[in-house]
Amino acid sequence: MTHPSGSRGDQQPLTVALLGNPNTGKSTLFSALAGIPTRIGNYPGVTVEEKVGRFTHGDRIIDLVDLPGTYSLRPQSPDEQVAVDVLQGRMEGVPPPDCVVVVADATNLERNLFLATQALELGLPTVIALTLADIATTKGIEIDAAELSRRLGCPVLRVVAPTREGIKALGDQILATAGSPPPRPIPLDSQPAAVAAQRSPAANEAIARYARIEQVLDGVVRRSPVLSRSLNERIDGVLTHRLWGMLVFVATMLAIFSSIFWLATPLMDLISGGVDAVAAVAESVLPEGPVRSLIVDGVLAGVGGVVIFLPQIALLFFFVALLEGCGYLSRAAFLMDRLLCGVGLSGKSFIPLLSSFACAIPGIMSARTIENPRDRLLTILVAPLMSCSARLPVYLLLCGAFVPNVPVGVSWLRLPAVVLAAMYAVGVAVAAIVAFVLSRTLFRGQPQPFVMELPSWRWPRWEVVLERVREAAWSFLKNAGTLIVAVSIVVWALASYPRQERAIEAEVKADREVLEERLAALPAVDPDRAELAAELSALDTPAGLEAARRGAAQRQSFLGRAGRFIEPVVKPLGWDWRLGCAAIASFPAREVVLGTLGVIYNLGDIDPGADEAASALVRRLRAATWDGTNKKVFTLPVALSIMVFFALCAQCASTLVVIGKETGSRLWPVVAFTYMTVLAWLGAFATYQLGSLLLR
Repeated sequence: MTHPSGSRGDQQPLTVALLGNPNTGKSTLFSALAGIPTRIGNYPGVTVEEKVGRFTHGDRIIDLVDLPGTYSLRPQSPDEQVAVDVLQGRMEGVPPPDCVVVVADATNLERNLFLATQALELGLPTVIALTLADIATTKGIEIDAAELSRRLGCPVLRVVAPTREGIKALGDQILATAGSPPPRPIPLDSQPAAVAAQRSPAANEAIARYARIEQVLDGVVRRSPVLSRSLNERIDGVLTHRLWGMLVFVATMLAIFSSIFWLATPLMDLISGGVDAVAAVAESVLPEGPVRSLIVDGVLAGVGGVVIFLPQIALLFFFVALLEGCGYLSRAAFLMDRLLCGVGLSGKSFIPLLSSFACAIPGIMSARTIENPRDRLLTILVAPLMSCSARLPVYLLLCGAFVPNVPVGVSWLRLPAVVLAAMYAVGVAVAAIVAFVLSRTLFRGQPQPFVMELPSWRWPRWEVVLERVREAAWSFLKNAGTLIVAVSIVVWALASYPRQERAIEAEVKADREVLEERLAALPAVDPDRAELAAELSALDTPAGLEAARRGAAQRQSFLGRAGRFIEPVVKPLGWDWRLGCAAIASFPAREVVLGTLGVIYNLGDIDPGADEAASALVRRLRAATWDGTNKKVFTLPVALSIMVFFALCAQCASTLVVIGKETGSRLWPVVAFTYMTVLAWLGAFATYQLGSLLLR
């Protein structure tokens, strides 16, 4: 019986390395053997991810090490170098493997045996697992595993990981093989001297190895003729079509973004009500003063404005995991390859760019698989333009609060969903333009050719999908519980101090006198008299006076002074000084911007009955006005301007640090920060000015 396990006495665990090409079912086999709980970290001295699962089979504890997917043990990238170092026992902190399990795709055995034969030559006890065996059967492929085992000199087993077929037998074989004599090496056919002289050593080895593999498979693999195109082939004919495939891709993305809005609404309302209730209890229990202000206006306002978006983020990763699990994302990669080559990027850039939609850090790190230095650096510089999950709460808040919820073409497609999709498209479009310009100026040269194998269609494994959602949700909450809380407290302190009551009262009095003078100077028939009179009357009410005092206190605070200092820079974007403060506070990590807005736009007692369906933060933003006027701060052009700014700006210190580590230079983080900040300002400026012109 194979099951996950934490420990079993003081028995020394067996170390088993799982090796295989990408898209061979290696991750599914890993989960079937070791279960979902895993230890994830980084190998010492490198940024390559280490994934280890511990399970018990029989009476032995096994540490299963999932090596990075690779096509060859002749390392050309950091990922491949890590795989070789682990197999050869040169990786610090990782014991030499007692056994190697080579994952080979049964539907394309010849190509997969290239890596398998290299692994056999290392002299380690080896087991070959033929994955996707059920799909091979449907394609009319029959493999004589026993004869293949005899010819290779190592055990060969058929496994179907999703149904757990062959998993117990594989566990038994691992125990039997570990510690056994090494397999005998497979000799390679020699090439004629005239042919070998014309090639490099790597190409010569590949020719010889494939020639030997062809001999090994002779009579082992039998293919039955397929009379008609399979359902998979017919589906691929549509999804990889230049026109129909792109239309399906766009429709799929729009459907996902629409679902994110209407499916998450009930849970968001529940969370919003809970946060408001906690804030109300805190206000009723705590005495008025700095402590209550810290808890209510700092911590709860900051974190509460972020946690509400947890359902939508979980839904996004749920859909992405579904598409990845069934194999659709590989078809999307095939479509995008044509576009990437057109803008000067390598087709190998698609996976790093796709990963950057979750987070730019793993996206940048995954660019290590690109051997060409020119393509790798270019990919790293444009990867942060992909809208990561940290930008999503900003988009969701502003789309839901300020974009009219009207249908677009069909009743189920709403304008907020279209705008949300457009924000992702903005990052992609700008990245394409930047890549096109850089590839024809600083990075001249031809992109590296890209060859990709489409995996077979399969049903997603629900436990894997749900685990992906859990990881994303927990990562989001962990950030909300640490970085966002810390920044919210710092922003609250900067926005609250120094607090000089005499200066506050003097500023409120001066504002009243200015309003009185402006009102007296206006003719009796001037239409602005009513607005000024309303502003003046508000100062005579307790709520209006308190809001004025808070505004004066914020303007005199450290954060207010910084915001007013940069107000001339952000005012052309339609922003007031408080939005400038939020932008400053969010530069270390963009996910803290909502918490910052919740603290800065604390407008006092806002009547919840004005919009019961909205969260407290949305009510605050909708009520915000420019200082000394009734003019609303947040309008549709302003909301679009903010979203475009966040779509393009490099507001993530961690990303910049990783760029420096991956490029080995301090220059490229500065280049990335500078060009993205300039693009963000220009994009926000154009969006606000054009939007204001169209809505006049």
